[in-house]
Amino acid sequence: MKVYKILTYKGARKTTYTVRWEVAGKRWREPFGTVALAEGFRSELIRATGKGEAFVTATGLPVSHRSKSAAMSWYAFAVRYVDARWPELGGNSRKNTAKTLTAVTIALLRAQPTQFAPVTVRTALREWAFNATRRADAPRDVETILRWVERNSLPVSVWEEPERVDEVLRAVDTRLDGKQAAAWSRKRNRRILNVVMKHAIRRRVLRTNPLPRGRRRRLSPRPATPWTSGP
Repeated sequence: MKVYKILTYKGARKTTYTVRWEVAGKRWREPFGTVALAEGFRSELIRATGKGEAFVTATGLPVSHRSKSAAMSWYAFAVRYVDARWPELGGNSRKNTAKTLTAVTIALLRAQPTQFAPVTVRTALREWAFNATRRADAPRDVETILRWVERNSLPVSVWEEPERVDEVLRAVDTRLDGKQAAAWSRKRNRRILNVVMKHAIRRRVLRTNPLPRGRRRRLSPRPATPWTSGP
């Protein structure tokens, strides 16, 4: 484990401060908008190294970082995100956010909720769970579904697994009939997810954005299943 000096880059519009470190022979980089944030993150890495703490090779981060993300389910985080952003979003943005979060939440379940009709699960998430003004008035059958989803939702820490990230991106890039969504739809979903990830970082649930940077990799669509077909 090595921690290098902060790399400062002065661009035309802003200056970025990049923390660089190495874990198991792989180099990692994390840019920050202020030198204080960069120094704080670098200090955390150095403290973890000094304590002999193990690092997760898949993320390059100390294992202690997983504690908060592992303690919160994705469903719980997604609901809190909706509540936090609701006043800032317009009608179309609220609907699109709910659709994207619905696809992600279903992809991050431990098992498929086979005791419920697929369309009712999607509707419960899209129209009730991810609607800050309607959630409290959800009917009993919807509450039953949402309680099941909450119990079976994977922790936020799964975003630290690259293979799982690919699965989620494949899910949001796939239409209900199993075909790949249009380019504008894929772009919109990725944009929404990036905002969600930035929110997770600000709330210290995730340390870094797990979504791929730069040119988007094109993933093959998932085969249609009862959970990805229908209304």
